Amino acid sequence: MNGDPGSATPAPFLHETAPADDPIDLSSGQILEPLPDLARAAVRRMLDSPRVAAYAPGAGSAELRSAVAHHYRLRTGRAVDAERITITAGGRHGLFAAIAAVARDGEILVPAPHWSHYPTVIQLAGATAVTVPGDPEHGLLVDPERLDAARTRRTRAVLVNSPVNPSGACYDEERMRSLRAWAADRDIRLIIDDIYWAYGPDVDNRVQAGPHEVVIGGASKVYALAGLRVGWVWAEPPLTAEVREIVEHTTGPVSAPAQAAAAAVLRHENDAAGTGAATGGAVARRAAELAGQRAVAMEAMSAVPYLKPLPPAGGIYLCLDASQALARRLLGADDDQQLCRALRREVGVGLRAGSTFGMPGHLRLCVAEPHDVLRTAARRLTSCLTAAAELSLTTVGEA
Repeated sequence: MNGDPGSATPAPFLHETAPADDPIDLSSGQILEPLPDLARAAVRRMLDSPRVAAYAPGAGSAELRSAVAHHYRLRTGRAVDAERITITAGGRHGLFAAIAAVARDGEILVPAPHWSHYPTVIQLAGATAVTVPGDPEHGLLVDPERLDAARTRRTRAVLVNSPVNPSGACYDEERMRSLRAWAADRDIRLIIDDIYWAYGPDVDNRVQAGPHEVVIGGASKVYALAGLRVGWVWAEPPLTAEVREIVEHTTGPVSAPAQAAAAAVLRHENDAAGTGAATGGAVARRAAELAGQRAVAMEAMSAVPYLKPLPPAGGIYLCLDASQALARRLLGADDDQQLCRALRREVGVGLRAGSTFGMPGHLRLCVAEPHDVLRTAARRLTSCLTAAAELSLTTVGEA
């Protein structure tokens, strides 16, 4: 959550043009699509079953675990045992269970910027998050040297997400190879947050659960099924047993209808991808659409004064450097959280504060919207910040 650091100074002169009844919310990271017919049919079949209200299997339905395993087989070209897949109540719960199993009472290195929920999830799982600043010369990504500088005797794991939420930076094959070698040499585990796997320029086809790697995935982003809350953990057998124990004592099994819908979608996408391929069907379509949406958002936001977009390599987000706006205290904002609140209040554009992602002085927006929505948001921001700057100059002149 963004928190409440205090109210920015209001700018009442803008309220008369603020479309309060027509907000544009770019703060939430989700892709909204109707539930596919095949998923609806799977849910209907489940609803007609006499066991619809029964507990699902604790590790997840065999159907869904097999579909997940088949996805990774297609992606990596290697056999994947469905018994090493555990279904969780969303990727976030999978992350929690994996961290609790891997790093309880230890430390996890978290490259910054990072997803806003990582620090709290890590804390609740009984571990300590240690932030590792990314290299500004290389897309704010980390490398073995930066990880070594932060590593201690208590380090148990490194959390890697690509494309990165919020920046859209991507770890390429060479950099991932170096991180895997670093982890293996130091007997540290990589926790791979695989939730955006299809939305970068390159798909990580070397992902592999083992002694030094555990993979967290889910249906929310790539498969556009965020509301179903279906995730998974792919791990080696000893760790799988621990993850399942944690799942049993926290959420228990995931909703059977939700699993049925997710299984139907994954099976369809696996078939569409074909042998030896990673993406196909709706996944490939979404990846192509997002590339266009990132380009439109980048172009539109480049025209907004006092905000500078940072080019993303992938993902569903765009970050804006707000240092110029904050230096001028436009809309009375002293920090990125206040600026977000002011922009939502004045022109109805919802953004996220970069400070919640370990990226202070920046704003994050989700690009998974129609092109006209992204352009309208940019026009509103332009009008608002231009007017705020003019008022600031007038006020200084009168003083």
